[in-house]
Amino acid sequence: MNTSNQINHDIEVLPAYFPIPGAGFLPVNAFVIKAKEPVLVDTGMGIESDEFMKALGEVIDPNDLRWIWLTHDDADHTGSIQKVLEAAPKARLVANSLAVLRMSTAWSVPMHRVYWINSGESISVGDRRLTAVRPPLFDNPTTLGIYDDKSDAFFSADCFGAIIPSQVQNITDVKEEDLSKGMISWASADSPWLHMVEPNLFGQALGRIRQIAPKMIFSAHLPPAQGRTEHFLEWLAKVPAAAPFVTPDQKVLEHILTQT
Repeated sequence: MNTSNQINHDIEVLPAYFPIPGAGFLPVNAFVIKAKEPVLVDTGMGIESDEFMKALGEVIDPNDLRWIWLTHDDADHTGSIQKVLEAAPKARLVANSLAVLRMSTAWSVPMHRVYWINSGESISVGDRRLTAVRPPLFDNPTTLGIYDDKSDAFFSADCFGAIIPSQVQNITDVKEEDLSKGMISWASADSPWLHMVEPNLFGQALGRIRQIAPKMIFSAHLPPAQGRTEHFLEWLAKVPAAAPFVTPDQKVLEHILTQT
């Protein structure tokens, strides 16, 4: 875990970085929305669970949390969910129903604390409404991003993520070329189905985010970005026609092992 980063008076990032050998680093972020009814968005990687809980406690008393929103049930988003639920007894768990049911195959989810939500539906957290929005890119059928109508921010789950050369707190510290290359590569790797999609149909999905026009993008896999939405949408529009990402093979692994 890295030091928490306060973006404005009511949103804090709990950042971490996962090293991708030979490629760089993948940011892995969770977020605290300091609404009247505070919200935690995602719960980090299990491998850093102790550090995550410490970082969370430095940002907010978990007992004050009222909502825990899981964008989806992948391991890098649910790493501390059981610990957070225990530490935040007043919080409800917001997620797609399929995500909850899938997690229930691994541990006993307290269903009386669960709030099932679908794309287009909203919850009130006291001083704002949070609306579930299906991002244009996802690697998990349970994925739901969040539009915060008070901060005009879109919490986009895996969408708009990028593998970047180094660990940085500010997106302005990443060269534009590295950022666009990293975002297009990540989109192809994380959502390989995109290469089978009609570009015009994908353009419609991008257009729905363009209509929302969020001022801030909070991706789980990118440093926070302000005023970059149109640039990001233009980059993602290139992905269906781009060369598909090819995962490393055994020869690459053997080379990596010789370097460690």
